[in-house]
Amino acid sequence: MKLLLNIFFSFILFSKLFGQQYRVLPIESYFKDVSFFTDSSFAPVFPVTDNQVNYYGASKEQKVRYSNVGYYIYQRELIQLVKNNGAIWVSPILDIQMGAERGDTSMRQYLNVRGLRIEGSMKNKVFFSGSFYENQAILPYYAQQYVTNRGEFYPNSADSSYNQLNAVIPGSARTKPFKTNGFDYAYATGMVQWQVLKSLSVSVGNNPIFVGSGYRSVLYSDNSLPTMNFRMNYSLGKKWNFQLIRMQGLNMLRVPYSSNGEALYERKGLSIGSIYYQPTEHLRIGLIEGGTWTRGDSIQKQAVEGGFYIPIPGAATIQEGINGKSYAYLGLDVNWRIWKVLLYGQYGRNPFSKSSDVGQIGVRYWPFKSPNYLIHLEYNHTSANAYQSSNPRLNYSNFNLPIGHPMGAGVDEVVIRLRAEWNHLFISSSTNYYLNQSTNSRQLLPVYESNSAMNQSVFYENLELGYSFNHGYGLEIFGSAKLRLVNNPIQNGQSYWINLGIRTALNNHYFDF
Repeated sequence: MKLLLNIFFSFILFSKLFGQQYRVLPIESYFKDVSFFTDSSFAPVFPVTDNQVNYYGASKEQKVRYSNVGYYIYQRELIQLVKNNGAIWVSPILDIQMGAERGDTSMRQYLNVRGLRIEGSMKNKVFFSGSFYENQAILPYYAQQYVTNRGEFYPNSADSSYNQLNAVIPGSARTKPFKTNGFDYAYATGMVQWQVLKSLSVSVGNNPIFVGSGYRSVLYSDNSLPTMNFRMNYSLGKKWNFQLIRMQGLNMLRVPYSSNGEALYERKGLSIGSIYYQPTEHLRIGLIEGGTWTRGDSIQKQAVEGGFYIPIPGAATIQEGINGKSYAYLGLDVNWRIWKVLLYGQYGRNPFSKSSDVGQIGVRYWPFKSPNYLIHLEYNHTSANAYQSSNPRLNYSNFNLPIGHPMGAGVDEVVIRLRAEWNHLFISSSTNYYLNQSTNSRQLLPVYESNSAMNQSVFYENLELGYSFNHGYGLEIFGSAKLRLVNNPIQNGQSYWINLGIRTALNNHYFDF
């Protein structure tokens, strides 16, 4: 038995690529950046597959490595077994950072993310992936306010009010306390995708979803927590693509009566429908609809409305017009590749609300024939009533977090991203300048609240220097310097941080606001 085990693990550890295998890419920013560098002719509803964009071919180091150590570190997954009829990959998940905050407060900053990602494919027809994350974090004060203001609600038995506890981390999970001012949270994601035909695939799981070509998405982003979803992706020739995504969303409101050991949350339905048309080789135009659907409240549950199952964009809009049991966002998504430049934009609004417009315009530019050099400019706008339904249970949110722009309504933001990498050494700069940012961090919660808010300007800069080992799963060590300036009628604040860390690019954390 021992001999058989040794042979088996040796086979796994020393197997090399015999043919390109079907893989679904993570949606961390670097994976999206390289995907748009290699090809812009795919419908930008993420995650996408490697056979659409050839990410691993474009990002793989071409240098010949003669030592096994160099080959393992720079050119392959931690464990991989790839054959013509199937494959399995195992990658570590890391994001370990330590640093100190100075300015408005003086405290240690700490992030400790560990986990494992397992992927596999069978005959390029069936793909599966699963990831597990165990996390502890001590966040800057402004980020602490963001996550605690979106914590879960428990009903007060004495009246109809709620008590808010714990916190919700964007893109991750709800929390429990860690030390005196930290957060402890764990979560898992997974999916199974079946390539039924060359032009048709279906998938089920709780993998994050992102719609658009930008750093942000004002129509549907991965800012909220991963949620169970069913997705169907169908292409008609080379010019048309249709996608249907239906999800089980949650409001973080504990139901008052439950036979379970822990009370459940209120459910709601989430939907995405998209039709993309490609009139030329490098131009894509998409009609997008995102929707939230009522499934009752804390007292009475109900089945989702029948329009939820209409497989085209417009279902949530029709349902909202009929009886108000949904809330819809209709939008356009466009990208156009010209030489080394990708121009893109989004526009959306709720057809039944004033001042609900959202918009985006941006440009990606690659000055050299490499995805490792990027100049990225983007402008995002959300109006004063963006994402807000008259029924707060139907706000355009999930797990108490916005599913459009991370800051919700009342935003004017300029994003400037720069990256250069040479011989594995990289430098990157990410600048987020909010000309306007609403201070109402509770605007999309699923409860009725009267909140006064003011506008503020925020400047956030993150400069990083590091060494990138492996682009297959984004293994890198880095040091970062961050600066945040806040200006509003009450205060002018300044904070800065110095961090050191090691990470793999398999998860997103949005705290750049």
